[in-house]
Amino acid sequence: MRPAFLAMCLLALCTCAPPAPTPSGPDTSAPIERGPKAISLDGDPNGLFWDAAGKTLYIADDQNNRVLKWTDAGGISLVAQLPPAPGNGPGLGDLVRLPDGTIVVVRFGGGTAGDVVFIRPDGTTGTVPNLKPERRRIGLTLAPEGQLYVTYFVRVNNANVGSVARLTLEEGTEQEVVGALQKPVGVTIMGDSLFVSDQLAGKVYRAPLASPQDYTTHAALPSPDLLAVGPRGSLLTGSRQGKVFSISPSGEVSVLASGFQQPRGLAYDAENQRLFIADHDGDDSNGATYFLRILPVE
Repeated sequence: MRPAFLAMCLLALCTCAPPAPTPSGPDTSAPIERGPKAISLDGDPNGLFWDAAGKTLYIADDQNNRVLKWTDAGGISLVAQLPPAPGNGPGLGDLVRLPDGTIVVVRFGGGTAGDVVFIRPDGTTGTVPNLKPERRRIGLTLAPEGQLYVTYFVRVNNANVGSVARLTLEEGTEQEVVGALQKPVGVTIMGDSLFVSDQLAGKVYRAPLASPQDYTTHAALPSPDLLAVGPRGSLLTGSRQGKVFSISPSGEVSVLASGFQQPRGLAYDAENQRLFIADHDGDDSNGATYFLRILPVE
């Protein structure tokens, strides 16, 4: 075989060979945004969930009945529209992402149309069956073993009666584990305990997972909202006063940051030591402005 012809064959083989496969998984080449930074949103953020493995923040957009996501590489993008909202608005609360990729979101419903909705990994959506629509659901958390816990309250004779329950998606059941609350909002798990914020009582309670009915007051603070686990065993929560509070493992409360509108959902990225804040505008009389805020937290 002539050398020139051999070279042409080798060139053809190189040209026609398939390209190398594109690596899957999160883009680790993008610079990390630690803030402080305010990202204006076309929507009203409420619940936040940080997926550490996927390096993705999931956002419940209360205004538009949808779930968004944010990454350092791609910014804000749509995950999916949720099933049609009730007539009095979607009222989205907290959300979590299950190990199989399913996203679960609670909807407030105003006392007549509360529910729990989900987005499957293939993008299809649905509503959890058999749940009581009068329950106003706000908080949601996922235990390490896969159990979901939800907060809700109902109105009885113009008074709130609130609870925390174990939630199953397939059957659509809620088994009460903590009762006699006023307006439970946030719920999260750290170690062997369940933590619940009661906005009207102005308290965060600690309930042993082994016997959650034996809950005690962990901290007292004004109008705590949704909860997140922060650095060094702390709990983080927002307030209608425009502040983000840090609660130490022993229950001491301090102001982590202030000057916001109404911090609602929080999510902490431990690897990059940054806090995500859903900043809600409580005064929409002159056009509301909503932000996703990123704050460095050592």
